[in-house]
Amino acid sequence: MTVLRTLTPDDVPACLALAADRDWPPEEAKWRFLLRVGTGFGLFDGPRLVATTIITRFGDEHAAVSMVLVASSHGRRGLGRRLVEHALEQAGTPVASLYATRFGKPLYERLGFRSVGVVGGHFGTLDVPAAGVSRSLADADREEVVQLDAAVFGADRSAMWERYFDFAREVRVSPGGFAASWRNTNRLMLGPIVAGSLAEAKALVSDVADGPSRVDASDPELRAWLTGHGMPARFEVDLMVRGEFSGARDRLWAPLMQALG
Repeated sequence: MTVLRTLTPDDVPACLALAADRDWPPEEAKWRFLLRVGTGFGLFDGPRLVATTIITRFGDEHAAVSMVLVASSHGRRGLGRRLVEHALEQAGTPVASLYATRFGKPLYERLGFRSVGVVGGHFGTLDVPAAGVSRSLADADREEVVQLDAAVFGADRSAMWERYFDFAREVRVSPGGFAASWRNTNRLMLGPIVAGSLAEAKALVSDVADGPSRVDASDPELRAWLTGHGMPARFEVDLMVRGEFSGARDRLWAPLMQALG
């Protein structure tokens, strides 16, 4: 019989072991950050962690579902569904979103999610020089970034940003938006990218890309540009939502990370 409980930072080694069982990379910093900004739930078979999910609430409007993992030895028992249903019930928000592989998509469809777009994970070293359209974040810029993020994303994520400003490697601001990056294992993750135009989005990517990087993108023109400049797509996932997105999401060119919507 499996027992459900809330995850704590002490469970991170068990989360990493579960991730390794499913051939996920050892993303310790990411797990620790997500457990700080969200709430993790785990199912335990005796002392062993056999399933996880994390739910991150953005105010009372929106919740992001992430890190849905089930041990290879415990598949096809409904553990993933049990955890996601529990997480959604705990969140209680009218909108929930997640990114789904083709294997997970049928489960989420049964839970009322629908696909609203395909996102490609683009990896590589960008062969474009920095455009120089942005500058480093100043303390006076923080509130403006948080407010613009809320307007674009469609929910207040100020509590997350309070921690992300310290977690991020870099945040840069431009006249029409901002871009950030964070370190995950051996590569730089680019996001979020918020811009008023495709040209500005490309320029911001060039300003924050530094060596081996990854950016998740859905816009076909941005994806073609990334592919043509050293960052081809290595996988695709569906962005799925339950409820209705709000905000000026046409200005969100790349998410902070898939785990945070």
